[in-house]
Amino acid sequence: MGNQYMPLFNEAIRVERNIASFYTLCAKHFKEDKIFWQTLSEEEEHHADILESGLELLLEENLFPDEILDLDIKELKATNDRLEERISQFQEKAPDKKEAYTYALELEQASLEFFFQQTTSKKSDEKALKIFDNLVGFDKDHAQRIQGLITKSKLD
Repeated sequence: MGNQYMPLFNEAIRVERNIASFYTLCAKHFKEDKIFWQTLSEEEEHHADILESGLELLLEENLFPDEILDLDIKELKATNDRLEERISQFQEKAPDKKEAYTYALELEQASLEFFFQQTTSKKSDEKALKIFDNLVGFDKDHAQRIQGLITKSKLD
């Protein structure tokens, strides 16, 4: 894989790991929803692992959607910086449930998973679809699941 892509993909992996860290904090702090947040955290870690192990193959086989290469690395870095700042704040003083869950929903709506879902549908290659299906996991609907938890918890 060309060096020109490594910084972009490293930031994408960092986004996934940071989101997983935020969800781990939610699992520790909001005990009544611990399993929900642990599951999402594990799924985010899985996405990062797939990115780490599969990028070279995806690019060599030309299975990555061309649109992914148009992502702005500055925006990814800024996203990571904001995430890491929020995680640090959460570790010092946990937000209330509504704030934390709403932030998690915002993360999912803005995360790369949304982008992957959009670009996956543009790829007709069956092998690519299978790889991307694994990348975003069997549950591509983290945002819907979080919204469901918010609704169930009567936070909206």
